[in-house]
Amino acid sequence: MRIAFFGGTFDPPHYGHLAIARAAADCLRLDKVLFAPVGKQPLKQDSSVASFEDRVAMVRLAIGEDTRFEVSALDAPRPDGHPNYTIDTILGLKKSLSPQDQLFCLIGADSFLSVSHWYRAAELLFACDFIVAGRPGAERLDVVLQNARQTLPQGVRISSSYHHQTELLEFGLTNDSGQHSTLFYLPDLHEEVSATAVRSSVAERSLSNDALPEQVSEYIRAHHLYY
Repeated sequence: MRIAFFGGTFDPPHYGHLAIARAAADCLRLDKVLFAPVGKQPLKQDSSVASFEDRVAMVRLAIGEDTRFEVSALDAPRPDGHPNYTIDTILGLKKSLSPQDQLFCLIGADSFLSVSHWYRAAELLFACDFIVAGRPGAERLDVVLQNARQTLPQGVRISSSYHHQTELLEFGLTNDSGQHSTLFYLPDLHEEVSATAVRSSVAERSLSNDALPEQVSEYIRAHHLYY
């Protein structure tokens, strides 16, 4: 199976998240996308507003009937209260998969821009292949390449690049130890939705219907979230 781990706060899950997952599943022929709300982010430990349980429930409602999507508790809050590190989650997930399975880590472009600050980032980029979702607003290939080079942790470099006819960009990564992995860059998804803006709109009673699936909006109202 071709499986993507898609972590995040999902506070709340919105159409932008779904657009990223669908584009990744379509372009990379993924069999499964695991939506995994995070218990505590290392770089933004007070970022979650809704509880983990509420965010899991909203993700379950958001993914609907797409059989490729699945909610996961892989990044549930740790019993010791420590942050959830992506490298630990990915390595643990890999142990549960068969040797024939191929694992990807799916993240947004803004998250990827901070990847060099992630815990054991240089190791993480070779723990599995990565899928990075492009930000709204088309970027030229040379700009994407430049940003990718500047984002990579020390000791990690681009060894090759390939531009697919579908506008999917593929980068080969390597390091001084001779490890290799692949980074796939999805084109502009035209879905500019911010969870922060959604929460503000909910608080101001001005949320539009084009930001969230209706089931998620109903859950927010029923549980009085973000007010």
